[in-house]
Amino acid sequence: MEKFILNQISLFALMLVILLPGMSFGSEANQPETELLQQYQLNVTGLKCSSCIPDVRKALNKLSGVRDAKVTQFDKVGSTTIVEAVPGAVSGEQLVLALKRDGFKAEVLSVGEPREIKIIKESGFNFFGLFN
Repeated sequence: MEKFILNQISLFALMLVILLPGMSFGSEANQPETELLQQYQLNVTGLKCSSCIPDVRKALNKLSGVRDAKVTQFDKVGSTTIVEAVPGAVSGEQLVLALKRDGFKAEVLSVGEPREIKIIKESGFNFFGLFN
């Protein structure tokens, strides 16, 4: 029985040594961070139904520098898509080509000025970045 308890204590201590360095608690996780982003507005055609929306998002989110892509207005004639990206990391042409590779057609309607966006980590517990 003593050996079992010692094994359990040793296992617990080992877990603490491994896990604690990757954890953060409290206000540290709630501090806002900022990132410079640029918004692209695209008109995307070739969506046969609303179930194609995830395919559009997936095609755009594959690109390095794209932080978010949303189809804000679905229409078979042309769906409005908003892409948030790091300025200089991706171009409108690259967005159009990524969609073309996945069978869609697109045109860039507008490119916004880069702006600083506050990103707030909502989790009070961060475990190796899994809850960011």
